[in-house]
Parts: sequence; structure tokens; C-alpha cells
Amino acid sequence: MSHKLSAIFSNVCNICRVLRIKFMELNEFAEIILFGQNINSDKLLKPINLTDNKKYKAITAPKIPGRPAELKVRDDSAIKKTKFPNREQIYRNEQRGYILHFFANHELLAMEIMALVLLKFPEAPKTFRMGIAKTILEEQNHLSLYIERMHQLGVSFGEIPVNSFFWNCLSSLQSPFEFVTQMSMTFEQANLDYSLFYKNLMLKVEDLITASILEQVYLEEIGHVKHGVSWFHKWKDPNVSDWDAYTNALKYPLTPARAKGILFDEAGRKKSGLSDNYIKKLSLFSTSKGRPPSILFFNPDCEKEIARKNIGFTPSSTIKNLKNDCSSLMQFVASKEDIVLVERIPGNDFLSKIQACGFAIPEWQLVQDNKIILKKFLHNYVSSLKPWGWSPESIAFLKLFKPKMISKSDFQNNIFNEDFFNINIKIIYSKIYSLEVLNKLLNHFENFRNIFPSPDQLPKIAFCYDSTIKIISDFFSANNYSFIVIKAPYGCSGQNMKKVRSCDLTKSESNWIKKILKEQNSLIIEPWFNKVSDLSYQSKITELKEIINIGSTEFLTNQNGQYKGTFVGSKKFHHSLNYKKFFYNNFNNTNGIEEILKAVSTFVGANLLQTNFEGPFGIDAFIYEDKNSTYGYRIKPLCEINPRITMGRVALEISKRIQTGTFAIWVHLRISDILNANFTNISDFIACIEKICPIILDSNTSNTPLIKEGILFTNEALTAKSVLTTLIVGKNVLDTFTSTTGIKIIN
Repeated sequence: MSHKLSAIFSNVCNICRVLRIKFMELNEFAEIILFGQNINSDKLLKPINLTDNKKYKAITAPKIPGRPAELKVRDDSAIKKTKFPNREQIYRNEQRGYILHFFANHELLAMEIMALVLLKFPEAPKTFRMGIAKTILEEQNHLSLYIERMHQLGVSFGEIPVNSFFWNCLSSLQSPFEFVTQMSMTFEQANLDYSLFYKNLMLKVEDLITASILEQVYLEEIGHVKHGVSWFHKWKDPNVSDWDAYTNALKYPLTPARAKGILFDEAGRKKSGLSDNYIKKLSLFSTSKGRPPSILFFNPDCEKEIARKNIGFTPSSTIKNLKNDCSSLMQFVASKEDIVLVERIPGNDFLSKIQACGFAIPEWQLVQDNKIILKKFLHNYVSSLKPWGWSPESIAFLKLFKPKMISKSDFQNNIFNEDFFNINIKIIYSKIYSLEVLNKLLNHFENFRNIFPSPDQLPKIAFCYDSTIKIISDFFSANNYSFIVIKAPYGCSGQNMKKVRSCDLTKSESNWIKKILKEQNSLIIEPWFNKVSDLSYQSKITELKEIINIGSTEFLTNQNGQYKGTFVGSKKFHHSLNYKKFFYNNFNNTNGIEEILKAVSTFVGANLLQTNFEGPFGIDAFIYEDKNSTYGYRIKPLCEINPRITMGRVALEISKRIQTGTFAIWVHLRISDILNANFTNISDFIACIEKICPIILDSNTSNTPLIKEGILFTNEALTAKSVLTTLIVGKNVLDTFTSTTGIKIIN
């Protein structure tokens, strides 16, 4: 702004301040707010009456608004940022003053943007413009209150750098409609949450003065949002929903996530005139506010695809149904800033129940025919790609995100090299690789020989039909096993396997053996043990080549070894005393089986590092009865390596929302079993279960709620075709479920 123009503004301000002008034109007021460089005489100028009678031409937005030197807005990258104070720091006066400094700058930016709107759109309805002027006057009062309170707390306005994010987002507004959607319904709506949250926080530290200021800001902010909402309803297409009209009006980097704060103030939004449907959709909306998101994708057919050795195989109906039912489970291993790719976005009612239990809701991105709609993908960058498991199909599909990748991970960049996958990653999906690692760890952990399998119990590999028959015969001859199990090298747990009763194979068994030998060149053969419990341990390898141990689970399988569910709360209640003694025995000065599994997982991770693998992995193990063992039990410490996300990992993430010490189990119920349990349809089943076993949350938790008791369905029941994943919390709840449905979870 020229020195001459600055002098004019200064003179006008002085006249207003000295003579207390009763009437001032709206454009003159807006010019002083926008271009003035003094806080007290310009930004806080308050004429007694404002009129909007003078015609004037629209202006072009300046690069930055007028400010005193210490408050000049700067590009975010050009300033040394002051971190927003955390909850522990607000006990200090200075830190509370810094919080108000952030808020004061936001109020000042809001005033300047509103002044810009008045000057950019002189033809907008007068009532709309006067409503903005009224809002500016209230924002001035907020700014004055913040500055005064900051001074009392020992902080001056301009003491810390201020950023230009609001200005950068909104100074290019093209219409009043964009203003009400991007300012009133985004930044001001978010301030409902922030002002209420920090008011409550100030009350906790007994800063009643600051709390009172924030209460006033909150109440007046409702009116500011309401002003925008009323004009939004007048201007939007009546044939378009409020939510769609709102989201369509936003321009990146603005997303609905910017319209929410730390808490979600539903009551304030209702008072502002926002519709129930809009409020619900906003409450469930998530996206990154700046951090490049990770992309998660559920591809449960990865092992089968690898076994087929080529891209483009047709998944079975079982796999298709599993993908339909369980794609949304990726939300439990995602953060609220991550993106989960799905063919159908879960419904609001389902997501509301999940959210009410403290689970984060990620951003959902639709995939159609295994293709993502990139024109609706707004993010410039992504941090990492996280399929359920890496396979040729998932690599080909996710390759489209490669140009957006900013990860420094060697693995994330190399995975798109076909040779890298075939040489390094494919082999670790093989049960033969798991067997090789098992043999290594048995030698490494010699001190545990008395609880690990004896040499005659270890799996054997066959490469032809005759050797297969011989190994089966040798196992049956050496021990009194009821079954011998034959496994394909590649295949999901409990699948691509056969249990045989004797060496006299049926035609079906013989044909299956020949088929697998032809397709995969080998078989793994081992005894079928009298298992007492199935165990897993979950870990991950970071891009820094660190092995991070996450935790162990006990899981349930059916008679064929296929996954049924996982204990996610207090464990071991259903086991015998002798089992518990074995499980918690301090073998060789350890803290029991769980510590041994942790060591095994670390050992496996070290082996995976040699293949350049990175990401989540799980190991499966089991405890079985053995009368020849000193303890009556043994543990097979490694029966399978899963170099991917697993249901055990999902279960561990779900367990974080369960009250400590509570029994809980996460089970996969078959839809066919539900319909065979005297329920006409799934809707009746859901209504019945939610009535007799409602979710009860722990009211004593100060932040995110914990589940104390009840049943929560963790995938969308009404669209499920084969599997309904169900969290049952409380032993009495499990008993009620079993007696009501007749469905037995634990044998």
C-alpha cells in the first residue's frame, strides 16, 4: 500500500476516534480493517453506525493484509514456527498466553478476510454485507479481549511469529458463496470446537478469566456460523444435498476436516442451523490436514495369487465375499489421517457406532473395478502404501500412487521392481521358508529344546508323489498320530491343506497331492497335533530397519485350522491350571511363553531383514499336549510366517479400546450360521443382539472411551455376505450371546 493511501487511512481513523462519527460507509470501514497497519487505531476501529450506500468498484486482493511489522503474515516455510502449547504446558501463564496469541491472529485474519469480501463483492446483497460487518465488530471485540488477557499473562501481541494459512486459502475467493462455505462453514465452524475445548481446558487449570472469554467467543461464533449457513441455504442448488453442496465448494487444501476441531460440538452446530445429516457426515469425515497420508488396501487373496504365479487370476466367490465384508477392517490399523481404499464406503449408522467406541475413522476412497478415481484424489503426496499383503496384483494396482510417493524407504520404492518382488518377497510367503527359519531358530534357542518339538515331530518336505507317501508312512509308523497334515507351500492358513487318516489315500487325496506338486513343486508334511491353543505374535520392520514388537494374541481356529477369532481382552480364563503353569513358567529365566514368542518374532524379523522386507508381519505358533514332555505340553514356536497385515494385528488394534482386565473376544461369525440360528434375516439378528447386549462404555476415562461391556459389530452387518466380525466384551455377555443364538464360540 502506498504511503499516500496509508496516510489517508490514518487520517480517517483519527477523525473517527476523535469525533466518534455516527455514520461511516462500509467500504471505508473495510479498507481500514484490510489495509490499516496499526492494531488499535486501524484494526480495532469501531464506528458507531455503518451504512452501505456508496457505490464502488471491486478491488483485487492484496498479496498480504496491512499489519504492523511484528504481525506481518509470512509464508509458513519462511518462519520459525512456535509449537502450539500442549495440555501439560498450559499450567504456565506464558503458555496460555501463547494459545491466545494463536487465537488472536486467527481473529485478526478473519476480520481482514471479511473486509476483503466486502471490498471484492460490492454487488452482494446488503443484508449479507451488513451481516459480515456485524461479525467483524464482534471479532474486533474478541481480538481486544485476547490482547488484554495476553498482556495479563505476560505475552504481547506479535511476540511470536504468525502464519498466513487462512489468508493463502481465502484471499482468492471468487464469490460470496465461496466465502460462506470456506470461511463461515469451515474455519468459523471449527472454532466452535476449539473455543469450547479450550474453555473446558482453562476451567481445569482454574483460569476462569480466559475460560470466560472463550465462552463469549463460543456463543458469538454460533451466530457467525449461522449467518453463513443461512446464506448457504439461499444460494445453493436446492436439488443438491447440504453435504454435497458444501464439499463441492471447497478447494484444496481445504477439506471438511478443517471444519472440525479437537472435540465435535454437535449442539453448537445444530444451533447454527446445520442439518442433522450434514452434521453426521461431518462428524465421520476424516482426511489429512497436511501430513501425507498412508494408503491402505485389503487384498486377502495375495497368497493365492502368488501361488498361481501370474497376474489376473479370478478370485473365488469366497475371496470376493471376504473382500466385500472385510475391506473396512483396514480402518483399525489406519490413523484418522490415512486413506482406506474400498469398493463401498461404510454407512453412517455403522461408522457412528464405531466412532462412539473411540475408534478413529479414516478417509475413505472409492475403488471401482480395481481402479481408483484419481480426479477425486486430492492429496499431492502419500507417505507409504500398505496393502494387506504385497502381491503382483497389489503392486500393479498401487503403482499408480508411485508418482505421489515421498517415502525414503528403499522397500517402498523397490517393490515396484518386478525382479525385487520375485527375488526377495515372494519366497517369504512360502511355508518352506517358514520351515527353514524354524530349523534355524531351533538351533539358536537350544535352551528351550525341552519345550520345543522333538526332532521326530518336525515337518518334512516332499518333492514328488512317492516321497510324499513315504513321509506320511514314516510319521504314522513312528507315532500314534490320528492325522497327518499335508500343506501346499503357498496358501492362506487353514487352506490348501489336507488331513489324512492313513497311508491308504483316497482318490481325492491322491489327486490333490498330484495337483499341488504340479502347481507348486513341493509339499510340507507334518503331524496333526492335539493343539490346546493357537498363538501369534505381531511385529513390524520400519524403514530404518528396526524390528518393532507389537504384541501377542491367542486365536481360535475351526477343525480345519481356519481362522475363527482372537481373544482381545483378559486371556487364559478358559484354560486348565496345568496349562497356565506351563504358559507362565519362567523357562530359563524368562517370563514365560509370551516372552519366548517375542524373542522368536525378533529372530524372524532379523531373517526377514536379510530379504530387504519392510512392513508388518506376524508369526503363528501353537501349544499342544505331549505326554512325553516334562510339562505335559510343548510349543511349536513357529509354524507360519505371515509377511503382511494379519487378523491378529487387527485384533490387537481393536483391543486398545477395551477396558483393562476385561474378557473380550473378536470373532468372525459366518452369516450362514446366523441364519441357521432361528433368525429370519441379519436385521433381526442385529436388533436382537444390540438390545440384549448393548455397548457400555467406561465413564471414568477422561479422553477416548473404553468398552466396558457389550457387543460391537466391526464390519457393516447389513451388507455382509459371508462374515460378520463381532467384538464380544464380557464373559457374561458371551454367555448371553451363546444362550440366545445357540452359536458356540469357544469349544
